[in-house]
Amino acid sequence: MAIRTTLVVLLSVAFTTLALPEQKIVGGQFAEEHQFPYQIGLFLNGEFHCGGSIIDSQWVLTAAHCVWGAPPSSLQVYVGSSNLTGSGHLLDVEDTFAHEAYGEFKNDIALMKLKQNIQFDDSIQKIELYSGEELKESSQVIISGFGRIGTGMSVSDQLKFNTMYVVRDEVCYEETGIRYEGVICFNSGVDNGACNGDSGGPAVYEGQLVGVANFVIDGCGTQYPDGYAKVAYFVDWIQETLETN
Repeated sequence: MAIRTTLVVLLSVAFTTLALPEQKIVGGQFAEEHQFPYQIGLFLNGEFHCGGSIIDSQWVLTAAHCVWGAPPSSLQVYVGSSNLTGSGHLLDVEDTFAHEAYGEFKNDIALMKLKQNIQFDDSIQKIELYSGEELKESSQVIISGFGRIGTGMSVSDQLKFNTMYVVRDEVCYEETGIRYEGVICFNSGVDNGACNGDSGGPAVYEGQLVGVANFVIDGCGTQYPDGYAKVAYFVDWIQETLETN
């Protein structure tokens, strides 16, 4: 089936068509301080670039297109605050591990190893990976990010979050043209969803990480579903990468 619409990767803060970029949350609410202690902001050469989630004391999960081609020395992870100009601090990245089969909007998932262990407290926590059964249609998830608040609009220094709902795989395929077990789609109607700068950021179901922001269709907050890497599909790859590095 041919893709009827234009897929846009949520890479940093600029869109690209069928090439892989970034995003931010459209609609929703502003997060309170430390409401999402696992959420990070990824900086590239000193500029905000993507989102991600802390999954272990030295590891962050994000999208492959967020780190693709970027030397680890050019990346820093912002932790400890729901505001990019707040009381958080930057941590240096030691190495990045994009999925070996990343490409064509598939396997868009990556790990970053930090140079130092994170000291957990009320402001910084890891999140568990979801490895359970397939989520049912209309299951509620929470997405969050510092990305743009709409197509062509500015990013938000204050973290935002929104409620989204699981879309059936068949509908996801019909809308995106991508038939792949490693992708999960969410939707919540027009003017809601992810946008540039949200790439790599979390989708959370009952306190566990179920998705990593990958792409939107025809811009941010459209009637089409947003595409996320399905964490449960990649749990074995994640665990193997952590154990061998």
